[in-house]
Amino acid sequence: MSPFFTIALPGYQSAPYLQKALDSIANQTFRNFEVICYVEESTDRSLEICRNMAKRDPRFKVASGPKSGGGGASRNYVLDHASGEYLVAVDSDDWILPHMLETLENKLKTTGPLDVLSFDVVSLEDENADIEHAKRISNFSASDTDVVFSGLDAIRRAGRNGGQFHAYTVISIYRVAFLRQYKLYQRRGILEDFEWVPRVWFRAERMAYIDEVFYVYRRRPLSLTTELSPRVILDVAEQIRSLMAFEADNPAPDDIRMIWSNQWVSVLFWFMFHPVSSRKLSDADRKQALLILFEGEGRERFWRILAKASRPKRIARPLIQLAAKGILFPAKLYFQRFYYPLVEHRNKR
Repeated sequence: MSPFFTIALPGYQSAPYLQKALDSIANQTFRNFEVICYVEESTDRSLEICRNMAKRDPRFKVASGPKSGGGGASRNYVLDHASGEYLVAVDSDDWILPHMLETLENKLKTTGPLDVLSFDVVSLEDENADIEHAKRISNFSASDTDVVFSGLDAIRRAGRNGGQFHAYTVISIYRVAFLRQYKLYQRRGILEDFEWVPRVWFRAERMAYIDEVFYVYRRRPLSLTTELSPRVILDVAEQIRSLMAFEADNPAPDDIRMIWSNQWVSVLFWFMFHPVSSRKLSDADRKQALLILFEGEGRERFWRILAKASRPKRIARPLIQLAAKGILFPAKLYFQRFYYPLVEHRNKR
């Protein structure tokens, strides 16, 4: 019998956490799944841990490849080799709750085939913390649970909060045939989720949501996504260039473009100018990121999406123009003294 789910589990330098992720999958109440552990070059025991799991449980398979710098390469490999009907992404330092797959399969019995099925995640620093009171990450509201909606409508629903939503691969499962039909592979990088999710939702015809937490995201200070380094801002610039090209090639309604614009511009500004997230960046790093972003058609595409963003973001246009010429102080002053303090004040209300 073919597995119903294929679970993609990347393994890179994750030995201290990997066994918990593997055990959380093996202990699922729904048993009809396969796991493909794709381990990139590691100096720890990650590959050995995965191979030992595969010896004990034939549902676990192991492949290895060169270091790529992100989770996208492993998920792309799994997409090409999946036997299951739905793809589930689990990162090697996270874990899933025991009833996750069973509840998702029951939901699909009710809705029929879906391109994307979303749920909620909690974020923890300590695996012994109380999940019930942990920070909950969600793109939808409880009222969204009883309907099937299109990907465009999902963007509208998730973007109700000022156009912001969580573009995480692990917050949903995906129909394998749908991903293959549109060749929805992840772009390699640190923030591959951020670039991939908008493309997936845009193509999706049938989506649904379950108002439950199934996934536990472990916040650890040295992970790729929390790394505050020049590497991150350069990747952000590359990912936004890719998204702008996608937006230019795929006509979307104005309200969708507005949501996208606010999301993409917010991410760029946060990594480039936020007082905390950008504290390790030099002016040379910021200039290099802007050179990447503005190369070729990038400059005009960026001004076009900025024009659809919120007014506080649009005000920054002349400051970004100066920054692109190497004059960064006005932009840094605006964001650190005015823009982000205002955002913080608004969020506290």
